[in-house]
Amino acid sequence: MDTQIRHTTDWRFSTIASWLGVTSACAYFANSPIALMLQLPISLSILLLLFYVLKHPNERVIAVSIGYFVLILALIPLTSTSLIFIHLVMFAAVFSPHFSLLKIMTAIILAMSVYGIEHADRWQGDIPWITFVVWLFFCSMNWFVSRRIVESLNMHYQSRQNYKELKAAQHVMGAMSAQQTRQHISRELHDSLGHKLTALSIHLDFVKRTAPQSVAETVNTCHQLSQQALSEVRDIVSTQRSNKPLLKQALEGIFALTPTLACSLDVEVKDTLISQQHALCIVRFCQEMVSNTLKHTQANQFHFEVHIVSQSNKPSVLAKAWHNQPESSLPKAGNGLSGLKDRMAQHHGHFEQLIEGRSLISVISLPLEQGDEH
Repeated sequence: MDTQIRHTTDWRFSTIASWLGVTSACAYFANSPIALMLQLPISLSILLLLFYVLKHPNERVIAVSIGYFVLILALIPLTSTSLIFIHLVMFAAVFSPHFSLLKIMTAIILAMSVYGIEHADRWQGDIPWITFVVWLFFCSMNWFVSRRIVESLNMHYQSRQNYKELKAAQHVMGAMSAQQTRQHISRELHDSLGHKLTALSIHLDFVKRTAPQSVAETVNTCHQLSQQALSEVRDIVSTQRSNKPLLKQALEGIFALTPTLACSLDVEVKDTLISQQHALCIVRFCQEMVSNTLKHTQANQFHFEVHIVSQSNKPSVLAKAWHNQPESSLPKAGNGLSGLKDRMAQHHGHFEQLIEGRSLISVISLPLEQGDEH
């Protein structure tokens, strides 16, 4: 298989129109009433097969193409019109992404040969070569045009997908940056203002116990106000520190933009705060794995896990990705995987791929800094 179809363009109406046209022509030029009756189940089978191809363009391609080709051959003896070659034009268009021009042309020439042998008696030795040449030209041009259209639509789909993922990642990274700013401010409140308010409260409590009766009530009010201010500062700090990282939200956003994969997500970060740099690495890793799954496999399930583990008595973030298509060898590292390795190296992390039980497992590990554990 040369190329996978990833776009979501609806070609049902054009397919029905082409099928209806060739079916009507074949029925009008049926060789006999019996042939007309036999055309009906064959044409309906072709229609059902075409709808299956439109709905599942990358599944059972070889079996479906053989079935379509056999049905075309079965239809040839039942009609005399050369308009049956419209099916060959559709055959070239439908399977242009999956098969090379040589394979498509071989199948089309074989079908034309069957047509020529079947109807040779009515030509009286004068074979209409121009008809075959014209239809062969239409088939080859349709293969070329359809293949370019599919490639263009795939590129447009991938560009749109990348844009959505980038916007989602930017939004989440901005939210993470704002959250970390709030947490930094809360730490400053706790370390600076909180300590000063505590000291103030202690001193006011001492003054309250030793102050004259004339100012005792005022000092007591000041002490209560300092206690309330200290309590509010602690509430603000606790609220900011209890906010969970937005990593899971970012990953769910990526999966929401990938409707062709049934994705499962398991993020267990507990109370550990993942830094923005680590979260960005994990998000990019997830995007790269989802993109590779869509480009290079026919998998329909994708799994992603993020855990905090202890490696050499040091905490690390461990992210793991795999899909449900069996694999027997490790993929060749392209620009995406090479860039991922470089990104991991910048953060003293590690990226590896391995085969476990015929499953391709991709793993990254990032050591947490001491400040990230709290």
